Amino acid sequence: MNLKEQYEAAARAVCHIYTFLDMRIDSIENGVYRSKIPLSVNTKNHVNIMHAGPIWMAAEYLGGLVAFHNLSDSKYQPVVAGVTIKFLRPATSDITAETIFSDEDAKLMRKSLLTVGRFDFSIHIVLRDSVGKIVAEADGDYVVKDFSNLM
Repeated sequence: MNLKEQYEAAARAVCHIYTFLDMRIDSIENGVYRSKIPLSVNTKNHVNIMHAGPIWMAAEYLGGLVAFHNLSDSKYQPVVAGVTIKFLRPATSDITAETIFSDEDAKLMRKSLLTVGRFDFSIHIVLRDSVGKIVAEADGDYVVKDFSNLM
């Protein structure tokens, strides 16, 4: 099992809706993070386009993926603080969400967790259909810290 498959399996184990949506990880390479959700009976709405919920989830998931991929200490966990999304056109096919999180961003995250015990970050997410047309754009805010007192 490669690293992308390991991340998919871990996400599906803790949040079963990712299995229902058949969400996949398309990229974790070179600071480019992509998740993908197919258009299916589980993701369509009443007019046979992608429902807004799976589009939002494909975007929101990337903040967690960024954190998990760049941290080795499992005591630090990411949570979403907010995601605003602008739907630009109907998604009539599979969708792919993409964000950039550089090695420098990852170094800042690790440094902040070591010195402050918390890291807040924002990412811009672009969602495209299967031919590359932008169907939505989102901005996500996330918090990474030790949440073990809640578990």
